[in-house]
Order: sequence, then structure tokens, then C-alpha cells
Amino acid sequence: MAQRSSGNNGFDTAYVRDFSHILTARIYSSTKDNSLRLGALPGNTNLAYLPNNRINLGVGASYHALTLNIGFPIPGINDDDAIRGPTRYLDAQANILTKRTATNLFLQGFSGYYVNSHDHAAVNWPTTYERPYRPDVRQFNAGASIVRIVNSDRFSYRASFNQDAWQRRSAGSWLVGGYATWFTMRGDSSLVPTAIRDSFTAAMHMERGTFTDLGPMGGYVHTLVVHEHFFLTLSTVCGVGISTQRMVQPQVEGRKVHGRVGPGWHAQVRAGAGYNGAKYYAGISYNQERIGYLLPEQRGVQWTVSNLRFNLVRRFDMRIPFMDRGIRWFSRKVKEPVEEVLPTIGG
Repeated sequence: MAQRSSGNNGFDTAYVRDFSHILTARIYSSTKDNSLRLGALPGNTNLAYLPNNRINLGVGASYHALTLNIGFPIPGINDDDAIRGPTRYLDAQANILTKRTATNLFLQGFSGYYVNSHDHAAVNWPTTYERPYRPDVRQFNAGASIVRIVNSDRFSYRASFNQDAWQRRSAGSWLVGGYATWFTMRGDSSLVPTAIRDSFTAAMHMERGTFTDLGPMGGYVHTLVVHEHFFLTLSTVCGVGISTQRMVQPQVEGRKVHGRVGPGWHAQVRAGAGYNGAKYYAGISYNQERIGYLLPEQRGVQWTVSNLRFNLVRRFDMRIPFMDRGIRWFSRKVKEPVEEVLPTIGG
């Protein structure tokens, strides 16, 4: 018979045990990424720009609805500027996982990209670095996606991706939600190198592009549990919505501006695998948002935001009194919305 209690945040305890009321501590390693791909004509290689991303080592903790992680670059591993060139960046990504919803927020700014799809001979650039590199290429993006977990009593996103719950039996759920994104990328000249410009349509010869997207999406998530402790989670969500696009192309005399409104698409993938139990968690997780456009002139434009992380977690059967008091006070002040986010705190 299904068991529910306020201490388990409303979950069916035969499927999920909730540990958000105690302290969850973690050590993790992560890398975040961002890429832009421009589609070439049939029979040619697509153009891919990537930043020289970093691998970080960090520590963090979760308690109730609050999670804090602090990471630092790992010495000796990220010393590859001579290969891919340096990238300066601001990278803030947040995954807000409650019992009923899963939200991704991202805000990124990158400057300095290398070409992953072509070598120096193809693009005919100077050989300062081992990979073709453009310090002038910059991008900025901001966005959010949110999905509602239909089967939230028996399935927990947090068990795989926030480590403060334990999915004890296999379960899945349909997901419904929406997304909104804004993306801009620019260079001092056309993003398509002159040496390969004939491999791309005229619309791809942009010096600057700005894209906004808004739309609904839906999908499914499932966690397979073996012997109660070993798990594999896969979540796929996709949607089609409205996109506005503004592309600036360099011309012999001045610049040409193209503006379009039309369909765009959004795909989200989350995956996780590892071991989970009452006290310990060890696992790997991956989260990616991919955005593309369906207008004939821009259907080859795609960009992605992703995060790969490995976590080692220990849960401690302890509470933090001053935080409990603060959460109780906050819940009294704005009771209705907080009940969706914060589990009930016992006496």
C-alpha cells in the first residue's frame, strides 16, 4: 500500500524517499559548454564554433529548497590555450528542481572561439594556435525552460540530478511546459571564413545574428532502478514555437540586415546514471538545451548549452536550526507559492 507523509514531502515512499529536510553535501567535477553550428550546403562540412571550456572541481550542499555549489578550475588540466586559444566567459546555469517542476535557467557570455569542424588548411588562417581560432567572436545568451512532472508522487527528478532524494523503484512521468531564449553572436567580419564561403548559402554569411524564441514543449522521463540502488535516468523534451531572427551581413558597401519571424525548435536532454541509497550517492549527469530555426534562410543555425557533472554525495541526518526558522518565517509570509517548493518542516 502506498505510504505518504509530510516528512517525505508527499512522495509515495515505496518509490521515492525524500532527504531534502536533512543536509546533503557533495564533491563534484563539472564542465559547461556552449556551441554554435552553421549548416553548410549538401556535401559540405558544417561550421562549428566552440569555446575553450574548463573542467572545474567543487564542493556544495543542499538543504530544503536551497543548493549552493562553489567550483574552481582544476590546475594542470585546463592548460590548453596553445591548442584551442583562450576563452573569457561568464557562465551561470541553474537547475531548480522541486517535487512537481524542473526548471533550467542559463546566462552565458563567451569571447574567443575555436573552429572544431575545419583545420587551418581549410579556413586559410594564421597558425597561432593548433586549432583555427577567432578572438573577435563573441556570444551572449539567456533563457529558461520549465516542465511540469505529471507523475510527481512516484517519480523524482531530484533523485538523479540534485541528490537529495532516492528513487527506489523504476518510474517515469510525462512532462509538459515551455521555453523562452535569447541568443546573439557576432564577429568583426563574417562568421563564415572567406576560404569556405562557397560551401554556405548567402544567409549564413552573417557578421551578427540575434535570435529570440518562445514556445510550448513536452516529453517523457523515466528512471530505471536495478536492485533498488543502481539507476539510469533519461529525459527528452522537445517543442516548436515562434522565433524572431535578425541577421547582419557584411557587404561591399555597408551592411545588409535581414529580419524574419517564423518557427523555431527547442530540444532538451537530461541523463543520469549511478548509485543511490539512504546515505550515499555516486553518479554522473548530463543536461543539454539545443535550439534551432526552421526558416529556409536560417534552418542551418543551431546553438547549444550543456553541463556535464560527476558527483560524490554524503547525506547527514542533521538539521540547521537557523535555516529552519528562516524557512518557517518565509513560509508564513508567502505560504501558498512556497508550499510548491519547500517541504514541510517537522517540530
